[in-house]
Amino acid sequence: MARDMASNVTQPDTVETRQSKGQATRSRPWRINFFTVMPGVILLLVVAGFTRTLFARPLFRPAPIPIYLYVHGIVLTCWFVWACAQSLLVSAGRLANHRRWGTVGAFFAIAVFCAALMASFGSVSRKPIDLNASASIMGTGLTGITVAQFKSGVVWGNIVNAVSFALFVAGAVIYRRRPVIHKRFMLLASISIVEPALARIARWPGFGGEQGPFIPIVVWSLVAAVAIHDVVTRKRLETCTTVSIVWLLIVRNGAVWMANTDLGLSLIYALH
Repeated sequence: MARDMASNVTQPDTVETRQSKGQATRSRPWRINFFTVMPGVILLLVVAGFTRTLFARPLFRPAPIPIYLYVHGIVLTCWFVWACAQSLLVSAGRLANHRRWGTVGAFFAIAVFCAALMASFGSVSRKPIDLNASASIMGTGLTGITVAQFKSGVVWGNIVNAVSFALFVAGAVIYRRRPVIHKRFMLLASISIVEPALARIARWPGFGGEQGPFIPIVVWSLVAAVAIHDVVTRKRLETCTTVSIVWLLIVRNGAVWMANTDLGLSLIYALH
């Protein structure tokens, strides 16, 4: 059974045989596929988004940030690097190492979830600013909403993203012996928390700001890529992909609705 599972994950092309501990073992070239490339693409988005504010701060001299944001940035960056490395281990056929580091990652995901919520809640009170003022005073090109409404959208969006991340990782752990499901849940977990990096990219000239279409276009393009890959390679949508898309549609739209309710805004005033 274990041999079959390994074959399903890696689909090895045997090119040579060597002797190891008296047993014939097989080696094969790397297999770079969709689930190898996508974590790399997401990691590149994270690096691009946080270069100015985290990775190359001495070069760009942004405004000072509190220590907890450094912790948040380091923890989430490590997750994306880990996810990319895990996909490379599978491509290289190092399944034993992949499973060993997978156990570490399952516990590490808890730190990601906590760090995401910590940064979201802390962002409300980080700068002394009138919540009832126009969001335009924040200097990010926002218009037509108050500071409280903007922060509510960010916080509730991040809460939903963190919960989605936790559920996808939990699904990946539960179905760790079913590679088709496992790798989709792991990829969707990373997609669900890439939005903060996209928000930084959206602030670049010509990208339309955080209220523009850039962030949803990229997020849903990444999700759509998973669905398209299913249809092309499996001739159908995998059940886990379908369930995940429905979940994301419901909770992401629900977060937008909640952010503008009295209950949603009350959280922001309580955190301020």
